Amino acid sequence: MFDKRSPREAAPIVAETVLSNQIKLEGRLQSTSNIRFDGEMNGDLTTEGDLSVGEHGRVKGNVSGRNVVVGGSIQGNVSTSGRLEILATGKVFGDIVVGSLIIDEGGILRGKSAVHGEEANASVVSVGMRTEVAAAAA
Repeated sequence: MFDKRSPREAAPIVAETVLSNQIKLEGRLQSTSNIRFDGEMNGDLTTEGDLSVGEHGRVKGNVSGRNVVVGGSIQGNVSTSGRLEILATGKVFGDIVVGSLIIDEGGILRGKSAVHGEEANASVVSVGMRTEVAAAAA
């Protein structure tokens, strides 16, 4: 009935900083470079570059970056000026404000989302048990 598609590959992020799955951090991490994060973090993670949370990556805190790809889990709010991509293995539990949003089949987003661009045309969607769409007043 439905074709079984192979999982789509995310657009590659060339990481200048790689934090392996053997890393456990508490506190706040700030960077200007692209980051690949595969460890565990309890705190906020902010970069001016792109961020990839690998399949084994776990972040409990707010995340912001230019583009964010999630293969692991984030428990906190996500803010990006570019794209948020939640892969089939990815989970985001928190509110998001993004330029664009891609969720692969199997990916999980539980929270409110706002997609910005032209602020007058921004939309807000609540995701979880019930989905609501509301367009901002012009």
